[in-house]
Order: sequence, then C-alpha cells, then structure tokens
Amino acid sequence: MAEQESKSGGSSLDKALNLLQEVCVAEVPLRFADLVEKTDLPKATAHRILMSLTEKGLVRFDEFTQLYHPGYGLLELAHQAWAKIDIRDIAADQIKYLWDETGETIHLAVLDRGDVIYIDKLESQKSLRLFSAVGKKGPAYCTGVGKAMLAFLSEDQLVAAIKEQSFTKHTDTTLINEQMLRDDLIKIRESKVSLDLEEHEEGIQCAASVILNHRNEPIAALSITAPKFRVDDARFQHFQTLVKEACMKVSTRMGAMASN
Repeated sequence: MAEQESKSGGSSLDKALNLLQEVCVAEVPLRFADLVEKTDLPKATAHRILMSLTEKGLVRFDEFTQLYHPGYGLLELAHQAWAKIDIRDIAADQIKYLWDETGETIHLAVLDRGDVIYIDKLESQKSLRLFSAVGKKGPAYCTGVGKAMLAFLSEDQLVAAIKEQSFTKHTDTTLINEQMLRDDLIKIRESKVSLDLEEHEEGIQCAASVILNHRNEPIAALSITAPKFRVDDARFQHFQTLVKEACMKVSTRMGAMASN
C-alpha cells in the first residue's frame, strides 16, 4: 500500500514526472494500460497527463500501434541543457582531486580552431613557471591537452585542425610534421592518454586525457604537468592513470558512452 501511495500520491508534477520516467526507461514501448498499472494513477489522470506530455513533444503516441514512446522534444531539451553546461563546473572536483593527489599543476583546456585555450588551472604546490595561463592560447600538436583532443576529432575536423598547426620545433622532441603527429594520435586513441614529453618546453612533461560529450566528441582535456627532474617513471605512470580516470568520470557526467 505504501508503494502505491508513493507512486500515485504527490503533486501533479510528481505524477507527470513518474509517467514520463516510465515511458523513457521502458525497454519496450508501453500501452496506456501498462502505464496506468505501473504508476497506479487513475485512468482519467493518466490520460490527461499523457495528452499534455504529448502536446509538449515529451511523449510520442503511435496511433497505429497504440504505444507510447519518448518524444523528440526530450532531445531538444537535452541539447539546450548540454549547451548551457560549463565544463569548468563539471570538472571542478576532478581538477581539485588531481591537484590534491599530485601537488602538480593541473590544466583544463579546450580546442579552438586548432589551438589550445587554457580555461582553468591550479598551480603546482611547488615552484614551477610554465607557459600556460588561463585564457592563453597554445599549440595543439605539441601539448598533452592538445593532442588528447586532436586524437578524437573526426577525420574532417582533424584535417582542418592539422592545417592550423605550425609544427615549429620548440625542443628536440617536438613533433615537426603531420605524419609524426598522426602516428602519435593513433596511440592516444588506443590508450586515451596523451603525453607531452618535453615537446613544448624543455624539462617539462605532462600526462593528459580527453573529456568527451554525449556524442563522444572531444570537448576538453585535463593534464597533470610537472618538471621531469622530480617525476620518476613510476610516478609519471601514476599520473597517466589518475588523469585518464578523472577524464572518464567527467565524460560520464557529460553523457559520453562508456568504452575501454
């Protein structure tokens, strides 16, 4: 009885949300009678709510099969919601977690017409002077965050982004042509870890990974940056694990489909 009261009781909004949820989570489309049974709503109430949800485009009724489906209006609402999400807010706890765990500089960056733009940064707890600064642009082809995002672009987007790269040689390990970059991007797609091995600044290395959205498109990247002299191989490997896991958590929040 208590279960019935929890389903059928409550405000009109509760009832409408319960009905909408049943339509959306059902493994197969449901008939009207199924929805009345699952929600314990009076038939007249259920019919009135379904009519309203259908008019708003949140539920779609197939007159031929007499089945209820999620409406296309849900996709529009989802799109508008995703567009208003600030990745800095969504990733904030993971940025802080990485900083607490490593004590090193943590970057959050996005890709803009082939360039990296740093949109958030927590400075190292130790002395370290870096090229990066919030709002500053940097090259994509020789930075961990840049390569992390390039690796998950579509081919057309990648071709356009590569055309924007200067391939200037900053250090002895800088990738200086398209083929070198593409070879590295293949490895990054497989591992979901992007490394900057002193490619942009001498003595500075970083481990980065990509943040994907609900279409599995790259929308940002996180990195852990530290001077090579204080990070041995084991610790650098640990950085790679940490940043990959952090980005996977943020990607999940953004609706990305899980993959290995």
